[in-house]
Amino acid sequence: MALPGSHKTNNKLRRDIMVATHQTTIIVEAKLQRLQRLACMATTGCTRTTLTATLEALLGLPPLHLFIQQEALAAAFVFDKKYKIQLHEEPHEGLNPRELRIFTDGSKTRSGTGAGVFSEELNIHISTPLGAHNTVFQAECMGIIMAAHAIASREVMDYPIRILSDSRSVLQALQSYTFTSGLIYECHKALSEVCTTNGVSLQWIKGHINSRGNDAADILARGGSELEVAGPEPILPLSYAWLRNMLRHSRRPRQAKEALPILNPNLSRRLRQLKRLQLRLIAETMTGHASFNKHLLTLRVTDSPLCRACMEAEETAAHVILECPGVAEYRAQLLGSPGSLPEVVGNVKGLLGFLVELGWQE
Repeated sequence: MALPGSHKTNNKLRRDIMVATHQTTIIVEAKLQRLQRLACMATTGCTRTTLTATLEALLGLPPLHLFIQQEALAAAFVFDKKYKIQLHEEPHEGLNPRELRIFTDGSKTRSGTGAGVFSEELNIHISTPLGAHNTVFQAECMGIIMAAHAIASREVMDYPIRILSDSRSVLQALQSYTFTSGLIYECHKALSEVCTTNGVSLQWIKGHINSRGNDAADILARGGSELEVAGPEPILPLSYAWLRNMLRHSRRPRQAKEALPILNPNLSRRLRQLKRLQLRLIAETMTGHASFNKHLLTLRVTDSPLCRACMEAEETAAHVILECPGVAEYRAQLLGSPGSLPEVVGNVKGLLGFLVELGWQE
């Protein structure tokens, strides 16, 4: 039996806390998504079968829980920094024999991301997995944070410390007076703590130049990227680039992805300026969740998916707008000769006129 305060008991407690936190997060995100869906449905008037992710993409709305996270990371302004940053290399990585050198690196592979920290003087060999969804920038930043924590845990005092990283972008972010990244701000705080008892310099070092310390940190970082993460992901806040890519490839139906292959803020702004019934026409057409026979057959409202204008193909929004010979005259008059759904969607006025001519009313 494990005694109170033992390593085994503490590990079990940490796992229980992580699981409970993960479950709570899922519940809160689901409630926020339902609230966002109500707003999207009220704005567009679309059918109940339209996916929330599709409406969010059309209206240019990020998922509500992600928007809250973004707002929580307000910019921080820091003008008094105790550590120094050097963005150029030095021969032999510095010449001070008393200086403690720590090498950090980050890696991203098909398995995931990882961070590595190496120091001969302090006997540091850290290899940490960070999960599948984070960036190299985040991994490089975590390497510096772990180095600072390792220094603090060893109670190093009154030493000149040089942290060497091959990530110029992370060092430039730390050099700025404005922190827009919560992770960079966390890195700043970790470094500031070390600076209370030591002199700290961060130096950029060119990667893959046969530097023993940098190569060792790189091996540790790549090893971390191959390890399995303990606990629920994400470990770090998801980057904006990853979130944007997730929205782009979210659970939108195939036609919605064809009509809106990338998020278009300008189009979303124009759509939000339409009257509610006009917006509903555009949204239902782009998603395919309208009175097209293909969709009606899925809902078991009709018994045939064939186009009512030509009886030659399935009646989908893409067929009617781009191909159907039965409405070719209206298409040429109002849309010209569109070659793709994104081209049509860009012509909001023409598309509205085309839909009205086909019997849909604004």
